[in-house]
Amino acid sequence: MDKKNFLIFGLNYIGDVLMLTPAIRALKTKFPESRIFAVVSAEAAPVLHRNPNVYKVIERKKPKGVSEFFYLYQELKQYNFYACLNFLTSFKFGLLTLFLSKKRIGLAGSKAGFFFNYKIHDDKLLHNIDRAMQFTDIFFLKEKFRSRELIYNVTDGDLLIAKTLLKNSGLNYNENEDVEIVLFAPGSTRSSKRANPKLFSSFADYLNRLNIYVLLTGSKDDKLICKGIYELTENKNRTFDISGISDLYALGGLIKLSKLVVAVDNGTMHLASAVGTPVIGLFGSTDPSICGPVSKKSYIIDKNSECRHCFLNKCSNPKWSFLKKDYPGCMDLIVLGDLVNGMNTLL
Repeated sequence: MDKKNFLIFGLNYIGDVLMLTPAIRALKTKFPESRIFAVVSAEAAPVLHRNPNVYKVIERKKPKGVSEFFYLYQELKQYNFYACLNFLTSFKFGLLTLFLSKKRIGLAGSKAGFFFNYKIHDDKLLHNIDRAMQFTDIFFLKEKFRSRELIYNVTDGDLLIAKTLLKNSGLNYNENEDVEIVLFAPGSTRSSKRANPKLFSSFADYLNRLNIYVLLTGSKDDKLICKGIYELTENKNRTFDISGISDLYALGGLIKLSKLVVAVDNGTMHLASAVGTPVIGLFGSTDPSICGPVSKKSYIIDKNSECRHCFLNKCSNPKWSFLKKDYPGCMDLIVLGDLVNGMNTLL
């Protein structure tokens, strides 16, 4: 069977790259002898490092000049790519694609659209997984290849790191004992995705009264949010703030150890969906039909408000902005009962 090299220019964030994994699997299933190369951001690269369908992951730095593009070109040109799937809209990466493959697939109407000879209509109503799958349509994939299941593997080493992290945080996890953990991921790069901190603290108090431990997780940028939630909680012995984790593998281990994940629209939500841990996803400014979790063990909370699904980085509702809140009004409609209902439904 003819061996083909495929090149994928992926997006920047963990959730976005996870939602590419079904399309990558579809390609590998259709062309089992192929080698798939993925160029993604350093932050999201761990998502693909263990992916059985990816031959090589190349961590992309934000180019600062022509020289960095030249070095990337020098690294890639040796592989003689049969096709390039470019999910980026950057003009520079479109130009780079031109020199690397005769088959160039990308979004029509983007800054890079001029360089693609197979242009994909950007249907913004499609879920991001299905949108990514469109890039494989030119290869005439059979329907049986089109699973929407995300791919991410948690190893025994990840679990060991996670258990050590819990122990160092004061929660002495013992799998032989009946220890139940719910993981919260309240942070996002967009303030428009955040929920009321009081909502998370109230749910933490509710869970603590059921003898369930709560973990507050997030990146270094989320430490302030998690600290605020922790300070609002009543039981400081059953809620633990371990925000600031930069190791995606450790986070995957923590998710695997948890009975439930509660998250706004962020990478942790999609990672939970991929790992198979039940997840409650909180939505407001973004649309779950486009970027929500696809696991059967997911529960979506998306309250009806006049300005929801705006997809803005910051809330622009003048009524809410006047109050100078760090979260949008659409997310303030979510109440404790919604989370309790979600937990009862999933568990």
